[in-house]
Amino acid sequence: MEGFIAPFVAGLRDRAALLQDHGAAEAAVTCEKIAGDLERAFRDWWLAELTVSEASRESGYSTDRLRELVREGRLPDPRPEGSAGEIRIRRADLPRRPYTTAPSLAVDALANRILAGRR
Repeated sequence: MEGFIAPFVAGLRDRAALLQDHGAAEAAVTCEKIAGDLERAFRDWWLAELTVSEASRESGYSTDRLRELVREGRLPDPRPEGSAGEIRIRRADLPRRPYTTAPSLAVDALANRILAGRR
């Protein structure tokens, strides 16, 4: 994920430097502010601690499986050692269940043509 945001932020900062070089100081400051805001917003989103239910919806894993992964130590639990309460899982630590992608329209069209030829 960070690979997605970092180039965008770098581009904004490059644009801010270019604007500054061309005397558009106010626009440069605005670009730099937007870059910083984007970095902070992404970091907050990426490091957010989710409930097990929220983590389940985002990861595709069941709540029971996520709790099991935390108990096994395969997923970090950001709560302080020995604290009670609901398990939390950082978004950045979530496993992602692989989804099979649907065949493309071209594959569907080819399959339909092949099947139509068999009739």
